[in-house]
Amino acid sequence: MRIFYNILKISILTFVLSGWTLLAAAPIKTEIHGVARFAANDTLRLYTYDDLLSRNLVLTAKVPTDAEGRFSVSLPQIRQTTLLTFCYRTTYGSFYVMPGWSYDVDLYTDSVLIGRIDAEMLGNYIQITCLNCDSNELNWKINYFDQYYTYFMYYNGAAIVRHAPKEVYDSLMDVFTARFPVSETAIDFYSVYVRYRIALIENMYYGKERLKVYAKYLETPYVFYDNPAYMDFISLFFENYLYSGSHHITKGMLRQDINELNNYHKLLDDLGKDPLLRNEIIRELVLMRGLSDLKAYPEEFKQQNLESLLVALSKNTKFKEHRQMADNMRKSFHSLEKGCLMPSFCLKDVHGADVPSSRYAGKYLYIQFFTTYCQDCIREMPVLKYLHDLYGDKVEFLSVMLDYEPMKLYHFLRDYPDFNWQFAHFGNQSAFLDDYKPYVLPLGLLVDPQGKLVTYPAPPASEGLVELFVRLFGDNQ
Repeated sequence: MRIFYNILKISILTFVLSGWTLLAAAPIKTEIHGVARFAANDTLRLYTYDDLLSRNLVLTAKVPTDAEGRFSVSLPQIRQTTLLTFCYRTTYGSFYVMPGWSYDVDLYTDSVLIGRIDAEMLGNYIQITCLNCDSNELNWKINYFDQYYTYFMYYNGAAIVRHAPKEVYDSLMDVFTARFPVSETAIDFYSVYVRYRIALIENMYYGKERLKVYAKYLETPYVFYDNPAYMDFISLFFENYLYSGSHHITKGMLRQDINELNNYHKLLDDLGKDPLLRNEIIRELVLMRGLSDLKAYPEEFKQQNLESLLVALSKNTKFKEHRQMADNMRKSFHSLEKGCLMPSFCLKDVHGADVPSSRYAGKYLYIQFFTTYCQDCIREMPVLKYLHDLYGDKVEFLSVMLDYEPMKLYHFLRDYPDFNWQFAHFGNQSAFLDDYKPYVLPLGLLVDPQGKLVTYPAPPASEGLVELFVRLFGDNQ
């Protein structure tokens, strides 16, 4: 009988544990219901960050809206507090979401700027209001903190940067921290966010006492990879650190380890001689950030070696989070740099016919991006006509309209009949904008017959484009 009861207890326990296992394995969906009237009968894009060091955005969902702008989306992949980015056209807005929560939101943005390709450059953003959140909800708390932080820095930033007397600084910080008290040992998302935003202020004031700031904020057993305040602090504290931030890291050492030896392990060991880089996790984060920063010095450091060192880091690191970061940093080496392949595309001409990038294989191609409201872009076109007339047998020309209304291309070509090269509309393709990033106009680029970028951006038509064509293709006059 005792054996029976033991078996029965084991069976019940197994059933209960199995039930909990199934519950734990089942995805906990995060749901968002809302209204975005500016995007009625269209599509919102939702992004998350692959990692907060490279800031690589990954498309998470495309969300259709109805005639009134209403939308709903379920996100089963949210497993921790996550910074979600809403995007419509080229305007963005951020919102924190937590696993298993259901949010009712209202999205608002400027109805005029939302129609411009340079909306973000002009300061436009999507304002997201949570309708079912109270003052204890994370977004409410962080928004309130950020507003006060901006106010505080507006009035006191100059005094902090100029190193006001210690008693003045302490008094200012006492006022700030009294309003937002957080424990130095708390590790919840909000407390970490507040603590490391305050750390940025401390770093401004104690900039020359790096060990003091490091000891207070980075000598901790925790690394908060998913908290933007923490990762922003890491990036700013070690900004350009390999190249000019430490007297323990010499240019000679970097040139030997990177250019001559191309040795990941030796570079990592040499960096460990810096007192601020003895922690292996911090050292790898700084190395990844630093290798990316060194891209800005192609005359001093071999670019292919910088990339191969990131590959070696990805393969050899003991920290799984660093593999994704290193891979993302490496991919950035192939983004619109000289010698990189032009991203493929398929556009539409004024009649709706395809204009694929494959059409230009084996030819030089000059691409101009423009909008009808960019007067400088239109003023460049007579120069492009001049170059097209001179070099049309050697170079193909393509002007891509970035207005969101395709019919504007028809009216534009009707008004400018002398512009006789290929024009196309980008078809409101977000992927095309992500690939070419044509947000600051005028903008042009030149591609060689192998489809590789010769120059991005190309010199402006009024400041060197003609000279570039003469240098590459000769004087055809």
